[in-house]
Amino acid sequence: MLTVEGLSVRADDLELVREVSFGIGPGERVGLIGESGSGKSLTALALMGLLPDGVTASGTARLGGRDLVGVPERRLKDLRGRTVSMVFQEPMTALNPLMRVGAQVAEVMTLHGVAAGRARERAAELLGRVRLPDPERIARSYPHQLSGGQRQRVMLAIALANEPDLLICDEPTTALDVTVQKQMLELIAEVAPALLFITHDLAVVASLCERVLVMYGGRVVESGPLREVFKHPRHRYTEGLLAASRLAPRGTRLATIPGAVPAAGRFPGGCVFRDRCAHATETCATAPALTDPDLTGPEPRGDGHAFACWHPRR
Repeated sequence: MLTVEGLSVRADDLELVREVSFGIGPGERVGLIGESGSGKSLTALALMGLLPDGVTASGTARLGGRDLVGVPERRLKDLRGRTVSMVFQEPMTALNPLMRVGAQVAEVMTLHGVAAGRARERAAELLGRVRLPDPERIARSYPHQLSGGQRQRVMLAIALANEPDLLICDEPTTALDVTVQKQMLELIAEVAPALLFITHDLAVVASLCERVLVMYGGRVVESGPLREVFKHPRHRYTEGLLAASRLAPRGTRLATIPGAVPAAGRFPGGCVFRDRCAHATETCATAPALTDPDLTGPEPRGDGHAFACWHPRR
C-alpha cells in the first residue's frame, strides 16, 4: 500500500535522511526505531509533506498509487487527514489551545467536505470511540482542561476522523504513565488501519508491530520481521539497542552504546555507526548496502531480514 524508495531529506548541504526504502502492506503494523536524532521523525514529516522551511525531500513515496513526495501543496492537503494521518509527539503543541476539542476534531472532516452539522455529531462519536469518558463534555472542553492521556486520545480521534488508509504515530506515548501508555497502545492496535509507529522504546514495538525498521544516521541499517530482528539482530547497532533495552535478558546488566548520536547531518562517511562500534575496521569506511543475505546461498529463504553491516553479529 505504501512504497518508499530512495527517500532523502536535505537542509542546505546537510543530508539528514539518506536513501530510505521500505513498504507497508494493507493492515500491516511497522515499527521505526532508533535513538533521538536518527531521522525517524523527519522521515514521517517528509511522507506527510510537513518538513520545515529550507528542508527538502527527494526520492519517491506512493500511497495507494498516489505520490507523496514532490507534489504541490494543494494535492497534499487533499491526502493529509484523509488518506494518511499522523498522531504527533506532543499534543499540547499539536492541539490549538484556543479551540474547543470537538471543533478541532470536526474541522478535519469539514476540510474534506463533511457538512458542519454531521462533523460535530461525528466528533463526539469519535471521542467516544477512543474511549474518552463523557465525550460530549470533552468536546466542549479546551485542551488545557484535559490530562496528557486524554489529549493524546483526542489526537488519535482527529487522525481517525476521515478513516485514513495509513496512520503514522510519532512517539504517541511519550510522557504518559505506564497504565495510560498501555491503554493507548491497546487502542491504537484496535483502531489503526495500516500503521507506521515511531519510537525509541523497543518494548513498545515488540508489543504492537509485526515488522521493524532500525534507523541510525538517517539510514535504515536493519529491517525485517520483528521476531527475527529482535531474536537474531545482525547489525551491531541493533545489537546495542537491544542490550540497552527492557528486552535484554533478565539478570543481565543493561549495556550502553559508547559515545553519542552525532548532530544531524554530521555522521561519518561509510558505515554511519562506525565511530561508536567496537567491531569497526578500515573496511567500514565504505558504506555497506542494505542487503538480505537470505536471498542468496544454496537454500534462499528470502524472509526480508536485511542489514547494512560489514561485521554482522553471527
